[in-house]
Amino acid sequence: MKDAVRRGAVAYLLALGLTLAMLGCMGMLAHGWMAAAVLSGITLVMTLCSTRKLTRLIMGGVILAGAAAWLLLGGMNTLSEILRAMTLHFTGLNGALPMVAQETALLLTVLMGVAAFALTNRSMGAYPALAVTLLAAMILWLSDQPRALPWLAPAMAGVLLQAAVSGHEDVALHRALPLAAVITTLALLLTPTQGVTIQPLKDAADKLRDQIFARYMFTQPRNVFTLASEGYYPQGQHQLGGKAEPTDHPVMLVKTPRKVYLRGSVKNEYTGRIWTDSMAGRRYLWSSLQWRDARSDTFNMALPQGALGEDAGLTAYQTVSVRMLSSSASSLFVPQRIRQLNPGGELVPYFNSGSEVFVTRDLEEGDTYTVTAPLMIAGDAGLGTLIQACESSEDPLYPQILHDYTGLPDHLQDLVFELAQEACAGAETPYDKAYAIQTWLARSFRYTLEVDPQPENIDFVSNFLLNTQEGYCTYFASAMTVLCRMVGLPARYVEGYLAEPDENGHAYVTGLHGHAWTEVYFEGFGWLTFDATPAQNRSMDAPEELLPPEENEPENTPEPEETPEQEPEATPESSQQPPAEEDEPTPTPEPEVPNQEPEQPEKPSTGWLWWLLVLLAAVGCGVRIWWTQPEQCAKRAKDEMGRWSAWMQAISDALRVVKLPREASESPMAYMRRIDSLRRYPVAMTPLGECMALVFYGRLNPEPEETTMAAQAYAGIQSRLNLWQKLHLTLVRAFVPQKKRLFTK
Repeated sequence: MKDAVRRGAVAYLLALGLTLAMLGCMGMLAHGWMAAAVLSGITLVMTLCSTRKLTRLIMGGVILAGAAAWLLLGGMNTLSEILRAMTLHFTGLNGALPMVAQETALLLTVLMGVAAFALTNRSMGAYPALAVTLLAAMILWLSDQPRALPWLAPAMAGVLLQAAVSGHEDVALHRALPLAAVITTLALLLTPTQGVTIQPLKDAADKLRDQIFARYMFTQPRNVFTLASEGYYPQGQHQLGGKAEPTDHPVMLVKTPRKVYLRGSVKNEYTGRIWTDSMAGRRYLWSSLQWRDARSDTFNMALPQGALGEDAGLTAYQTVSVRMLSSSASSLFVPQRIRQLNPGGELVPYFNSGSEVFVTRDLEEGDTYTVTAPLMIAGDAGLGTLIQACESSEDPLYPQILHDYTGLPDHLQDLVFELAQEACAGAETPYDKAYAIQTWLARSFRYTLEVDPQPENIDFVSNFLLNTQEGYCTYFASAMTVLCRMVGLPARYVEGYLAEPDENGHAYVTGLHGHAWTEVYFEGFGWLTFDATPAQNRSMDAPEELLPPEENEPENTPEPEETPEQEPEATPESSQQPPAEEDEPTPTPEPEVPNQEPEQPEKPSTGWLWWLLVLLAAVGCGVRIWWTQPEQCAKRAKDEMGRWSAWMQAISDALRVVKLPREASESPMAYMRRIDSLRRYPVAMTPLGECMALVFYGRLNPEPEETTMAAQAYAGIQSRLNLWQKLHLTLVRAFVPQKKRLFTK
């Protein structure tokens, strides 16, 4: 009973410290008194039930049955709400957790109480409890919650008590507890309130924490790219239209074999005033194998299928390199059909279900990355034939794509639907229809930045098509996306930059190259870029100081051939398109307006799963350490030989840790006499050598007295080990295979 009381006290302190630290980390210390009371009841019941084996089994069964009943009677929904609220809390959205604060505190208290009691078995030692306490401290550090560290004090005291009572059976709890309290208090008081900063260590720690968050826990709101940063939203981010005033400030330097549309943001929902994105709720780490299939589906990596995707001209992979010349939002500017993405420096790329690619911070001047992709654009020779051939391919995603990207608001006028039919009259295939709409818009409407303000009570696309009939890229891209949807083609609106290279393959991209266009999905083929905006001469030579030194002069090596851009056979007359009228942009500087609207995840992040895995790993290590203790190995042995061998293996491990292994030429007797000659240990080892010789060479089975002698010899050796040697011995015993350290060798 005395041992049970000591265990209960240690378990209570450990559970109380861990629970209060977690509640403090989540701002729920108001429930600390409830947690302390519940923990006292849990610990008392488990202490009383631990005195006998039968009651322990009954207690385990009751706990499992209670957990199962709770989950079946509505606990699963409660657990889901708690996990969702905790995830949102650690991402900076604090409104959800207070709604389930009491349930969260109670569940956390019960889990900590049960776990702490399991970790305080005397035979397990102090290492499992220490590992869990250090894990809790690490969570506080990663969560940037150092103020919650003092609430770990009871757990620290519990670890010290566990170390005391597990190594010395005669230690009285009333004597060890004050000492543990004093040591814990001194440790916390000696910790500087403002911290002592060693800059190299701080930088390394910050870098490690940032990498962990970036790779596994990135759910924070981000800056989403929008053409508002280039002056294309003069009436505000909630209304398209108005006089645009882009500037020629440098944005990026692009190395590309041909003209490429670099996507920044993708929108799927049209409101009549603006395009919004309702498909970007889920985020996926780009390099994660777990999301490989989602990445393939999102970026059409498996399309076209089979031989259709092996065309050396249209679907050949080409490399695009980007170097940022100024800061920007978190969006990576990339082509649609990414095959490989190689981020430079410390960029950690993610993607979402809306096919945007972004990193965990805003882009900065000097950031670089490289993309490999097939650079296909509507109008490439042979593209219509390829798309038509792909229609017979199986495309399980097409029904969902059709549902997600053909929606339109109810207020659109019938005249606009009639224009859609007129624009693609005579076109038979889906590709021909989309290309006909693109050609009709480019021919029929005038390009200009000098437009009248857009009325708030009139649909943006309808006003452009039926009234003003002039505008810039956001007008043409919006109109094409809407008209394609009206004839049943899945389409989406895209904003980014248009990079047009010079003869050396360099494209100097400025604010004037900000652009909007349309992507249309074809069954079996995937998404394809369409640009209905009349062609504008935006080419600008890059300053020589921005080019690589070896490329300041014209290169002698041939550039990859560009696929000639020609129109499909169904619309040959489009090659005679007259040049569009162009208005010069007003070079008035316009400050960047980053889109600060946070993306709200549709579903909670799986970051909590990583913490759960870490916790399970820590508990698993603790169980492994306990399982490999010589006491436990001896208990599991089926006969006296097994029990004696368990203690002899422990003796061998301990002597090897202190650099006293048995030589290959030594007999057991000679080995133990050598150990005795050192006079390090309080027990005689020579009788143990005699027993070893009889067992090894005489084929005799050891008696219980000889097993007891081996256990006493091990206790004597362990009593002379220092802390680091004990830690080394524990790790060797737990994680080095026994066949590599077998004592009979």
